[in-house]
Amino acid sequence: MSPKNLEDAIKAAGSPVTMLRNSSLGPYVYPVVPSEFSNWRDEQRAWRETCVLFNQSYHMADMWIEGPDAIKLLSATGINSFTNFSVNKAKQFVGCNHDGYVIGDGILFYLDTDSLLLVGRPSIHNWVQYHAETGGYRVSLSRDERSIARDAPIVRRLYRYQIQGPRASQVLAKLNGGAIPEIKFFNMDVFKVAGHDVRALRHGMVGRPGWELFGPWEEGDAVGPPSSKRAKSSGFGRSARERTRPTPSSPAGFRRRCPRSTPVKR
Repeated sequence: MSPKNLEDAIKAAGSPVTMLRNSSLGPYVYPVVPSEFSNWRDEQRAWRETCVLFNQSYHMADMWIEGPDAIKLLSATGINSFTNFSVNKAKQFVGCNHDGYVIGDGILFYLDTDSLLLVGRPSIHNWVQYHAETGGYRVSLSRDERSIARDAPIVRRLYRYQIQGPRASQVLAKLNGGAIPEIKFFNMDVFKVAGHDVRALRHGMVGRPGWELFGPWEEGDAVGPPSSKRAKSSGFGRSARERTRPTPSSPAGFRRRCPRSTPVKR
């Protein structure tokens, strides 16, 4: 009999360490997206020496959180401060239970008044959704699951590309037809690519400024490479806990310990 939740899986294995060491899940396979576009060495050199386009359109789940209690809900389910959080800002949202155990994390985008988007592994979406539905919060939720949880053909609400490398700003300026806006770290703004408005999150993952571009799915091929040739490259670590679904009695199971005072600087 297969385990019903994470706690059952740990008990069956004897310990979390034994379960992880003997996991047979294997590497992620993202439907539609090839593992390489050219070859691994060229793709690694690109982000270090020139510029690389990472396709993030398929491997993360999206959840829109809208309504007057959106920030109240997130404050109750995560350890982040929202004191200076406002439209066109983003942060790494970290969800913890009341004992300080980490449930999961994701990137939280403040899109508009009372409208936020949480992007990441589904464990954090399950945690927030459980409390939204059981806590009487005045919010509406809308989910767009990642490709591994969907049947073909895969059509999502948003495309999402990440552009990184020492020449990334030059490439974007050429596409924009002029200098791109100066965006502070983990803030957002809009510029043009192929005549389309593109929303950009400013970050950096290779020691240099980088941008995450997103917009309506139907504009993805115009902004980025053709869908049949998109290369996937991901720097996110694998999670062994995300395949279990929450239940009313155990919404997210037990996670690794995280002190309540852990600072989040985003």
